[in-house]
Amino acid sequence: MWSADELIVAAATVPGAGGRAIVRIAGHGLDAVLRRMFEASAAGFPAPGERPRAVSVRFAADGLRRDWGPLELTVLAWPGPAGPIGGPLAEVQLPSSAPLVDAVVAEACCHGARLARGGEFTLRAFLTGRLDLVQAEAVLGVVEAHTPDELTAALDRLAGGAGRSLAGVRSDLLDLLADIEASIDFADETAPDSVPVAVAWSEVLRRLDGCHAEIGEASRRLAMRTTAANDLPRLVLVGRPNIGKSSLLNRLAGHEAALVADESGTTRDWIEIRLPVAGAREVVLVDLAGVWGEAGETAGEAAGPGIPTDAGDDEIGRLAQQRAATEIARADVLIACRDAAEPVLPLIQPGGAPRIDVLTRSDRAAVPPCAGVIATSSRTGAGIAELRRAIEAAVATLPPRGPTATVRMAVGCDAAARAVAEARREVLAAISGAAVDEALVAEGIRGAVESLAEITGAAIGGDLLDRIFSRHCIGK
Repeated sequence: MWSADELIVAAATVPGAGGRAIVRIAGHGLDAVLRRMFEASAAGFPAPGERPRAVSVRFAADGLRRDWGPLELTVLAWPGPAGPIGGPLAEVQLPSSAPLVDAVVAEACCHGARLARGGEFTLRAFLTGRLDLVQAEAVLGVVEAHTPDELTAALDRLAGGAGRSLAGVRSDLLDLLADIEASIDFADETAPDSVPVAVAWSEVLRRLDGCHAEIGEASRRLAMRTTAANDLPRLVLVGRPNIGKSSLLNRLAGHEAALVADESGTTRDWIEIRLPVAGAREVVLVDLAGVWGEAGETAGEAAGPGIPTDAGDDEIGRLAQQRAATEIARADVLIACRDAAEPVLPLIQPGGAPRIDVLTRSDRAAVPPCAGVIATSSRTGAGIAELRRAIEAAVATLPPRGPTATVRMAVGCDAAARAVAEARREVLAAISGAAVDEALVAEGIRGAVESLAEITGAAIGGDLLDRIFSRHCIGK
């Protein structure tokens, strides 16, 4: 069972070289533990209710000073209830030394702390209302970010704009629900002739329209954030150098996105574009440096899975090939390319992702029919429409991609919008003079409230909380 009071400790920075490491300690009894472990400067540690501050400390004489000497350290202390986790928290800032970090964690455990579980600090911030669920899961997005765009999007979620907006909508809907249920409960105490029904339902419609617009705006921002976060399906063009992969990408894109030349190895780094597909969706299409060996031999056969054989002698080429191997591993769909002039041998998949087999430059050689292989020509456009259909079919089979918070927000916003729309239809009928069942309006609004509660975490099961926060790193 999770608790926000137990005294916990964990390293908050990854091991390895760096300028500074941080150990976090939080929970009931923190002040006493800090006083046992450290000798503070004259100002001392802040008491409950005081403002947080950075305190200069040394190890206590009867503690770690015996092994580590009088190191000058800094402890950033929040006495609670204010602070990032809504309770007592201290961050001990140390030189980046793994043995020293381990020693501080062990010393805290000797004074009554236990090792924190994954995500426990973030969970406490959630349980005390310092973060909503979207922000809490954004912490995981920051930890797992692979690219600057992914990091930017995770930091955007952490800022809480969408979460705060949806929490406000939920509050407005709760007020509206209370008004409607009160009118149901006290209907017998009001004379029908004295109730301006049309005016009342017009006001309800106005409030529902405002909430529906806010949910739609949140969905729009979510879609933009998803695109920026690179949560789109990734399709990777893979094949030997100089076989027309970049020309194929340009043809699919409809513009010159990649440099094309007859010289082998023109693409030294990866290039990615956003490609619209059916259903108003987008995918990320990636063009890699050539990574396959000769005549049907894949990089995996020659040098192990995902390791290119033709990296070249120069450092830039080697780094490009390393990046290519990384992109292959990240791919949701591989578009395996071979020059039509080469013998059509069975293509071996260099990874576990679904694959589309493509022959390039089919205008340069006679291409016999081959089941499961799409013959294309970037110059004439042959096979491009068929390849697009294959891409759309492959993307349609992929599961939702992206952080749990992103998927939950998309599903929750859609469900809330549908529920508000159902309530709105009943209200429009009432305004037009038709008989209306207030209970149906209330049911629709209640469904929207519940959907939004699942997004922000206002109502969510303990088992799901365990799954969400256990995915976070220890110390987060």
